[in-house]
Amino acid sequence: MICAGIVTYNPDISLFKECLGRVAAQVDKVYIADNGSGNVSDVIRCAGEAGCCHNDIICNEDNLGIARALNQVCEAAYDDGYQWILTMDQDSVCDYEMVAGMLPYTDQDNIGILAPEVEFRTDKELIASTKKFDTATQNIRACITSGSLMNLKAWKQIGGFDEWLFIDHVDNEICTHLIKEGYSVVRVRGAKLYQRAGEMKYKKLLSGKKILLPYYSKFRNYYICRNSVFYIRKYKKEINVRHESCVLIYSQLVKLLFERKRWDTLTSTVKGIVDGFRAPIVDIEGEK
Repeated sequence: MICAGIVTYNPDISLFKECLGRVAAQVDKVYIADNGSGNVSDVIRCAGEAGCCHNDIICNEDNLGIARALNQVCEAAYDDGYQWILTMDQDSVCDYEMVAGMLPYTDQDNIGILAPEVEFRTDKELIASTKKFDTATQNIRACITSGSLMNLKAWKQIGGFDEWLFIDHVDNEICTHLIKEGYSVVRVRGAKLYQRAGEMKYKKLLSGKKILLPYYSKFRNYYICRNSVFYIRKYKKEINVRHESCVLIYSQLVKLLFERKRWDTLTSTVKGIVDGFRAPIVDIEGEK
């Protein structure tokens, strides 16, 4: 049996309905964890229309972060005896046969996550996609949580998603943690997910060329920087530290170059990096 867990926070209801409808048609049960949405009544109504049981909807009074909400749906599924859960964001839409494409691989040993191919889109255009490959499956280092089929036994063994992270690097952290514990993260060719990209803005270069860049609030930018540093420190033996560090530095320099609210970007960057270095690193056994 396969179930799904969807995390919501002030969702676009029309997109959420499409997400929920596609998911509900492919799994046995859908759990929903809402993180204090202002339109939670609409979330509950849509869930009821899709055949979801009211007892399977978790309504948090406040935004507890995506990691906590993911753990809530995983815990509910684990307690109900499910072995695999499809984790979904509110702004993702799975292909009609996405789950069916991943199911044949759920009986293979030591797979922690099965992931689909992903297309990242704005309302108007395709902006990126996961790298193509020729084999039926491919071992990967990380994937986004949305559209991922999570092995609940593996999730339980490693202690679940790291709730301290709150919002960013939650996906990278659990993938690296699973691999460290001997599990594989596997992408399945032909299983497809369509992911709406976050807010994007075109910026004009001196040459006249326009480039599309993501826009993040100072709140989100703080977590990006803090969690990036924390992730690099925690998994320095498992990842390419130089690459991860360069990605962080480059992304922040681009923001400082192109964003108008440079002071907000600078202060959130500095605070995030400092807090990322200050955070204690706890290993699997719970010792610093």
